[in-house]
Amino acid sequence: MRISSGFVVLAVVLALGACEPGTEASNVLIPSPEAPGDQSPASAVQDVMQIEYFAPLEPGTYSIDPDVDPSTPLRVVYEIPAEGWEQWIGAAKFSDAGHVGVSITTVSNLVRHGCRNHSWADPPVGPSVDDLAAALADLAPFRVTSPPQDVAIYGYRGTHLELTVPNLPFEGEGDDGIFVGCPDGNLKSWVAAIDTEPGDAFYGYTGPGYTEEFWILDVEGTRLMIAAERSPGSPSEDLEELRAILDSIRIEP
Repeated sequence: MRISSGFVVLAVVLALGACEPGTEASNVLIPSPEAPGDQSPASAVQDVMQIEYFAPLEPGTYSIDPDVDPSTPLRVVYEIPAEGWEQWIGAAKFSDAGHVGVSITTVSNLVRHGCRNHSWADPPVGPSVDDLAAALADLAPFRVTSPPQDVAIYGYRGTHLELTVPNLPFEGEGDDGIFVGCPDGNLKSWVAAIDTEPGDAFYGYTGPGYTEEFWILDVEGTRLMIAAERSPGSPSEDLEELRAILDSIRIEP
């Protein structure tokens, strides 16, 4: 459902300003609500999915078709503010100190269990924003660090929540580490539009304390998911660049 910009600031503050009892307060990456939608697009917008996976991205303007369906009009445009970011269904940045990323996609399902069972849920997650938010909040073994709350952002209504990887047995460091006891050493979660084989799901978690923030939005009937990801050691400058990307997002249905 499209909303007017007047709802945005108040809704974001109310939705993200506090945690319910029993959850941990977190430094959520609140996008600037007045930034999207009023910016003039850059002269050249690159389709990020036409670039090789994890190839370096030059600073500039990029777009993604979140459902990977050219017959549907939805497109998301965003800015990469600095060098060091790499191609992804959004963008990702890796360093020895930590990982940050933005994922922009549609999500059809989740795995049954993040560690023990990577087969897709059957029946699959329902079609609504609330269905996906509730399923994510209930996905073991992740810990809810900001519970599902109504939000108005990027001109649309939806739900915000945050999940954090608990203190699971983990060997190694960062991208080279493994979650002990999980298939192939991977922790998995949501099934993106690019995931087509049973068992495919996001598995970019780099260890305990890794955090994902989700904005799940109803965009004219399409369930859009924007996720901001960060490891606990992420440098402050990387977090600021991540926030800048979130600030720049424009949804074009």
